[in-house]
Amino acid sequence: MGRPVSVYVPCWFVKDKAINFPLEVLASSGTPLVLRGKEGKPLRVRPATLGFFVLLEWIDSPFFRNPAGADLLDVCRAVACANGGRDLFPVDRARLDREAEKIAAESGAALAENFGMLCDWLLAVPWYGYEMLRNHSGGRKPERFLFAGPSIAAVIDLGAKNANLTPDQSLWELPLALAGHLAAVNDCGKLAPARPKDPDDYRRKAAEAIEREKRGELHPWQEMYPELYPLSWNQVKAQHRKKRNPKNGVS
Repeated sequence: MGRPVSVYVPCWFVKDKAINFPLEVLASSGTPLVLRGKEGKPLRVRPATLGFFVLLEWIDSPFFRNPAGADLLDVCRAVACANGGRDLFPVDRARLDREAEKIAAESGAALAENFGMLCDWLLAVPWYGYEMLRNHSGGRKPERFLFAGPSIAAVIDLGAKNANLTPDQSLWELPLALAGHLAAVNDCGKLAPARPKDPDDYRRKAAEAIEREKRGELHPWQEMYPELYPLSWNQVKAQHRKKRNPKNGVS
């Protein structure tokens, strides 16, 4: 068997994960997203708070577990939780269903035509700031509920220390998009906040780099900054082969 090939791909060479900046600005500023369809009423959806996720977990929401498999009423229940917040907790399922049915009847078209944006708004954008944390402590043991005492306490502590909010405001009114960025900018480690890298771009560039390494070719970062990235063992060996046989590089 040959030697395994490994390549260090510089972080700066991998592009950042795609961010929906307009949605991030809306959410961080506490501004509702307005969804419009060709028929029916436009629908305003408040930014996600931790309380929103408490509600979703409380009702075992299919929209949270598998949004692609959620039916219209599941989605409308999630929207009702986002907009109702504290008023819906503890959950009265009959009342929640009435709210969901009303949303479906009035704004079902807006939801159907903007479903991808809604998923980004409620399930992706809230975590953008937390993805920028660089100085992670050890993770705690998994529990039955994700959004229970420890998570609630962390957001309340964050809201009190950084936004002068009451516990109720931190849980039900503080957008998680803003909470995450507050956590990132107040992170006390040595690394500054940074956007995460695009995993698909990394996998593609890593695979390309391994193929170049097998052929003994230079990598783009070596061509740009030769003084920073010296030749690898495979590349040195390939250069020696070429010197011995410049026509085809075979010894």
